[in-house]
Amino acid sequence: MSDVLFIGLGAMGRELAHRLAAPPGYTTFLHDLNHDAVGKLASELPHGKAFNTSTALTEPLPSIVFTCLPTSADVGQVIQALLERIGSGTLWIDCTSGDPFKDKEFADLLRGKGATFVDVGVSGAAEGTLTAMVGCPLDVLHRVESFLGRCVKRVVHCGDTGAGHAVKAVNNIIMGTNLMVASEGLSILSKYGVDSSQALAVINESSGRSWATLDRMRNYVLPGTYDYGFQLSLLKKDMLTALQLASGTGSTTPLLTDSFRLVDNASQNLSPNSDHTQLAEVVARLQSTELLDRPSMPNLHPRSPSMRALGIKLVVFDCAGTIIDEGGLVYNVLQQVMRRAPGGRITYTEEEFNKWHGCNKIEVLRHFGSRAGMSEEEVQTMYTDFLNSLQTGYFSPENEGAVAVIPGITELFRALREAGIKVCLNTGRSVFLRLINRTHGLAGYPHAIADKLLQVLDLEGKIDGLVVAEDVGMGRPYPYMIQHLARLHNIMNMRQIAKLGDSVRDIEEGRFAGCGFVAGVLTGVDSAVDHLKAGADLVLKSVADLSV
Repeated sequence: MSDVLFIGLGAMGRELAHRLAAPPGYTTFLHDLNHDAVGKLASELPHGKAFNTSTALTEPLPSIVFTCLPTSADVGQVIQALLERIGSGTLWIDCTSGDPFKDKEFADLLRGKGATFVDVGVSGAAEGTLTAMVGCPLDVLHRVESFLGRCVKRVVHCGDTGAGHAVKAVNNIIMGTNLMVASEGLSILSKYGVDSSQALAVINESSGRSWATLDRMRNYVLPGTYDYGFQLSLLKKDMLTALQLASGTGSTTPLLTDSFRLVDNASQNLSPNSDHTQLAEVVARLQSTELLDRPSMPNLHPRSPSMRALGIKLVVFDCAGTIIDEGGLVYNVLQQVMRRAPGGRITYTEEEFNKWHGCNKIEVLRHFGSRAGMSEEEVQTMYTDFLNSLQTGYFSPENEGAVAVIPGITELFRALREAGIKVCLNTGRSVFLRLINRTHGLAGYPHAIADKLLQVLDLEGKIDGLVVAEDVGMGRPYPYMIQHLARLHNIMNMRQIAKLGDSVRDIEEGRFAGCGFVAGVLTGVDSAVDHLKAGADLVLKSVADLSV
């Protein structure tokens, strides 16, 4: 047995130092930048004593050194400061939630002094169920166990240097991910009217259970205490360490990367000192529900998460079928035109046709026309026929009101803009602009035509921009229209943009653009299943169900 030096007396460090108190005849030296914490713990330990840093260069270090610091960078600074006093045989046990790659650097540095570096990831509750995940050479494991066995319930050798911190980081990113997954799942059931505690009890007896459901959700979330004792900022640090480990090993982790992003976004609504279990509260709040130990009322008219809570700064809406009700007129006319092709040359199935929803209509005609052996001139003739027929459908006196804004859109646009969120429209076709052009005689002025379109639909002054495929050269599912709007409104982070549309192409466009929220609506032609398969975050009955 020998004296021990313990550096770092935060929440976990203080607990470990208390348990590690040296036996009679030996001293536990303590050091922390918080001198009050040192004095308090030294008075509580039978053989505790403050470590005098001013004499560190003249007195030998104890042969056992523990560190439990915020980051590996802090550990590196301490090692450098004490390097000259580290003797051969010193065992340096680092309980920091550290960087596995830095651990190897520290081990090499101490090896040059005849000392051994051991990384220890500590996990579990402070009431006595701590587990130590150890990374060290096998030949020093027994010596490490003799010390750690006094302050943890279980010691697990995970491998050589760095393995302990690596397992700790991956454990915590899995735990954080499971907590978010459980919170989202219970939010669904809560909004459906299922008692969260009853649902959790069933899940904990079924294959969906995890430590997040067995412990965090049951003991800290549903009771509403949120007091497990592990700060959210520390969880984020561990999750980031795991992602850096993945990067350093050439591993791709799309699910875990998304999980970290979600945790990071949720944390923007909490203070850094918040308990990590409060993530569940944020998730539920985003879904306009609560996770409580009592039944909830079913949500009979579901709405989306709040755009403000998601950090959205720009919402991009598709036009026809999304904010404009035109009764499917565009697709009906398009099919009529193709059926009128000379000699009935164009044939297709409904499934083939439906795949082109949301595309520029000249491209649809060109695809099916060229497949039937039609020339470009014949395709253009069909397109002219299409425009003429659509103009009749939209603007002839007998069809007055055939195209109108979907109810609730004007109020939604006003609420979004009052909340500081930009509202823009995009369309993959120039049909509407050309129709307005013909109706009002505005030849060759795309922006003037766009302004007139807004007048016809009574949207003038109620949006912050409109872009069509011709503005950027390519339509959906290419992301260029959304990117164009992002540039116009000086938005660098595409995750601050939401995209809503009625077609699979709208969903793909939003995904390819990297939007933070992509939702399908059922006021068009594609089904909820179609939207979800394309990658929609949510499917709404109408864009009017979007929550500001």
